[in-house]
Amino acid sequence: MSDSRVIAPQARFRLRTGRKNESGAALVEFALVIGIFMLVLYGLISFGMIMATKQRVTNAASEAARSAVGESNDTAAIAAATTRVDTLLSGSAGSYTRVVTATPLPCSPCLVKVTITWDWKNHPVVPPAPGIGLVTPDKIISEAQVQYK
Repeated sequence: MSDSRVIAPQARFRLRTGRKNESGAALVEFALVIGIFMLVLYGLISFGMIMATKQRVTNAASEAARSAVGESNDTAAIAAATTRVDTLLSGSAGSYTRVVTATPLPCSPCLVKVTITWDWKNHPVVPPAPGIGLVTPDKIISEAQVQYK
């Protein structure tokens, strides 16, 4: 045999098809995509928790305002609404402030107004992730008003 070139079967296949070994391509693609996927997943979870907290605060304000219905004066209406807010949000992991006001007597109509502010920036339900904190709200505010007399 005068020809000293011996070609291995794998090299012969490569020469014939022009393809190289792609055994690690899936791992590299996965490594590139997993970061983006996790960021999108975190964004969905964070957005869902913000919406759930907003709904909870809105329901608490509405129920607190409704609890003042039937009270005879503004002091009793404020006390009933304040107690109801504290009862509804007492087990919360976050921090909230409530402002309950009523129209002083004589009033026509007599209104009680409940405003709840949830401090999301300092007490988030979901821990902030890098880059996501820029799109989350600082505060979640909800307000309800009813005629109590």
